[in-house]
Amino acid sequence: MAKVNITINGRRYALGCDDGEEERLSVLGQKLDNRIKDLANQFGQIGDLRLLVMAGITMMDELEDTDNLVEQKAERLAADVRRASEDAVNAARRQQSEASKTLLGAAKRIQSIANKIDRAQ
Repeated sequence: MAKVNITINGRRYALGCDDGEEERLSVLGQKLDNRIKDLANQFGQIGDLRLLVMAGITMMDELEDTDNLVEQKAERLAADVRRASEDAVNAARRQQSEASKTLLGAAKRIQSIANKIDRAQ
């Protein structure tokens, strides 16, 4: 198990992570520190716990917004796929109907030719 030291609001924390995840944890720690710094600049040093709670709430709010956007996009894509599928089925039915009419016309012409041949004999 690897260890990473991150700094949040001026305090160092040693965190464990899976091998190979050190860089990701460092980047995430830096992002959290930046969020805490932004909040501290807005509200002052109101305590680490409050700043962390505020950062967590704002991040969860952003995550919720992102989840909603993804869900809406997925619903739109699913509707588009359904429409495209229905259009394809309808097009196939039209083609099948046209092919049936063409075959029926060909069968009638063949029957007519067969009838003429029978009469000629």
